[in-house]
Amino acid sequence: MKPNYRIAGMVSALALGALAAPAGAQPVTMQNAMAVAIDSNPQINQAEMSKEAIEFEMEQAKGLYLPRVTLEASAGVRRLENATRRALGISNQELYPLEASIQAEQTLVDFGRRRGEKLRQAARVDGAALRVLERSEFIALQTARQYLDVLLQQRVVAAAEDNLTFHNSLVSDLSNGVSAGSISVADLQQAQERAEAASVRVSEAKEALANAKIELLALTGLEVDDVQMPPPMTDQVPGSLSEAVGLTRAKHPKVLEAMADVDAANADAAKAKGDFYPTIGLELSGRVGDDIDAFRGETNDLLGRVVMRWNIFDGGINRAKYQEMVRRASEARFQMHQTTREAEADVRRAWNRKETQATVLRDLLDQSKVTDELIISYREQFSVGRRSLLDVLDAQNTRFNVQVRAETARFSEMFANYQVLASTNSLLDAFNLSAPESRRVYAREQAGYGPPTPAELQRRRYPR
Repeated sequence: MKPNYRIAGMVSALALGALAAPAGAQPVTMQNAMAVAIDSNPQINQAEMSKEAIEFEMEQAKGLYLPRVTLEASAGVRRLENATRRALGISNQELYPLEASIQAEQTLVDFGRRRGEKLRQAARVDGAALRVLERSEFIALQTARQYLDVLLQQRVVAAAEDNLTFHNSLVSDLSNGVSAGSISVADLQQAQERAEAASVRVSEAKEALANAKIELLALTGLEVDDVQMPPPMTDQVPGSLSEAVGLTRAKHPKVLEAMADVDAANADAAKAKGDFYPTIGLELSGRVGDDIDAFRGETNDLLGRVVMRWNIFDGGINRAKYQEMVRRASEARFQMHQTTREAEADVRRAWNRKETQATVLRDLLDQSKVTDELIISYREQFSVGRRSLLDVLDAQNTRFNVQVRAETARFSEMFANYQVLASTNSLLDAFNLSAPESRRVYAREQAGYGPPTPAELQRRRYPR
């Protein structure tokens, strides 16, 4: 049993207050941030409400199988003059009709119209449920992206501040050298210019960090100050690219949602085909009253009948509509193929990024060790006149850039792992989280939706 990290509204509010407290606050883990985002993000809430709305549409479709009963009551006054009443000498007598009636209709056979609508709505319900799942995985992935960006920008700020400290220290040393007459003013000015540039980098890095926190706030509603390194989830990633692609085809929420859309379109085509045939139903009616139908006195009228209604000619509208629905079903199937290709491309890109960034990170870490040693060597050589100041400054600039690129590669590789997991519908599972209960797919099975006939195999004609 996985622990449930979904947080109720009141608990979320309490957690928000606790997490926002600056003094002695515990770090917000990536898992915590994801859990709060899934519970409170408006995109997921919208998807849940959409699913519930479509469930009520399915209830309406089920209602087509039940009888329709109409009750009517009326009272009034009527003056009727015609040849018959004049001949009887009662044309001047008012009637006071008082009537109550009830009518009941039950469709017995409609050749698939009701079933087609019920199956269409069932497929739409499942599609909406998969939309909840897709939004949950997407928001969790975006939360992971922004959380990692906060971590990255924190490290960039630290590297920028270290870079500024180096330049300030160098300016201080050169100022002493100028005072002693061993260093030119031009060298000092060059170092001061680089120190100012380093100060600008610190400001820009802090701005980027603040923006990363704002983006995380927009996703989760949490004002996060303290974060910690999340697990890389390397052991959760599929063992090979082919396995990842296979899982994406079978489990990607967008692909599954597109399949549900195909089922809905096929059901719509079946429903349209039913319009070729008659509707057979049972009608019952009864009414009682006084002074109704222009006759004075009490009337009791009961009627029961079986009715067939068949629109045998409508100018070809129904047949054209059926052909339209067949094409819509084909359109939905091709849309599913496109969605599948896009999902496969996403997981392939993520896999490529994962492997590339792992190699890049190793090389940059090796380069970082060399640049650390190089800057020490250059400063020693500069102090004895064997290196120019520009060599030292360029070496420090390279050192700073390598540090930033190494951290960027580190978090890019980690995020690529998360992307692969999200593509295979495994990101939430990897963090022991679950999407809202609305993600549950049940409607097509409940409605008895069997394998539909592909639209490409249904009878077709082409536009004239």
